[in-house]
Amino acid sequence: MSFTRIEVRAEDVLAFVAAAGLAMIAGGGAFISKLTLSEDQMWELSFILAPAAVLTFVASVRYSFGRKADGTRGGAGEVFRVLRDWLPFLLFLLIYSAFRQTLWSSVLGPDKDSLLLEIDRTLFPETPAVLLQRFLDPVLTDVLAVCYFLHLILPPILAGLLYRTNKTIFRRFLLSVLVCGVLGAAGYALVPAVGPGVAFPQLFRDRLEGTLHDPLIGMMDAARAPRDVFPSLHVAISAIVLWYAGKHRRLLFWTFFPLVLGNWVATLYLRYHYFIDLVAGYLTALLAVVIASWLLETEKRLGLGPRTAERSEFASSGSGIGLG
Repeated sequence: MSFTRIEVRAEDVLAFVAAAGLAMIAGGGAFISKLTLSEDQMWELSFILAPAAVLTFVASVRYSFGRKADGTRGGAGEVFRVLRDWLPFLLFLLIYSAFRQTLWSSVLGPDKDSLLLEIDRTLFPETPAVLLQRFLDPVLTDVLAVCYFLHLILPPILAGLLYRTNKTIFRRFLLSVLVCGVLGAAGYALVPAVGPGVAFPQLFRDRLEGTLHDPLIGMMDAARAPRDVFPSLHVAISAIVLWYAGKHRRLLFWTFFPLVLGNWVATLYLRYHYFIDLVAGYLTALLAVVIASWLLETEKRLGLGPRTAERSEFASSGSGIGLG
């Protein structure tokens, strides 16, 4: 008697644990009853589903018209495998999007902005977002707004490059992003905050202005969760991007570095974060990379994960990992 092997990946287990945790915090019945999508949020659903739709189309075309090494054509199974490989990116977006629901404003309790501001003021004369006012300039504001916006662009760009050239790093990268999302969700639940620009507008004498600032930040504000301050996932995800870019190619690391550095400065300059949020973001990135590596090693030790042939493809494409 033969048994069909059930493929269980680390991503599956992590996603289940994260979903269970969110449901326990929010309360199953209340979460389901409040999980509605307004007309104004329809574009957000499109933002989440569009990458999956594009991947489905590209994979279908590739495996419908292309041939594999043995001369046979790929089928629906091949398309499913491509989507399965990219699943952690979709799961990260879904976890983050859960915090956009109005339910969380009552579940999370009072905001902790006063605590975060107090921590900053023990480290500096004033929270850096306020101190950076002396450098206020429309051109600088536009540049940093672009860097802040690129937080949405760099992760899928890197993932696309890795998927074509190094699937071992690709999977570690996306799993690290997913772990980062889970850790970030825990931080949002334990330390809800809206950021210095919203919580303490009286600390800022001038508003941020720029040609690109208003449309870009308006788009970001429409998509972001209202209490996504601690830890800073802008910092955490971009740090993970920089780490795996360096693992893949040194040139790619130095190409991304100024953009990522600008993103880190922008989190303070644009008044979204306290300095302690950035520290928490770096620690979150470090934990995410370590935990993702441990999860994949555990998966391998237990004999789970991709089927043998697929695992061999991942392994063969991941040779030569380094900064070279």
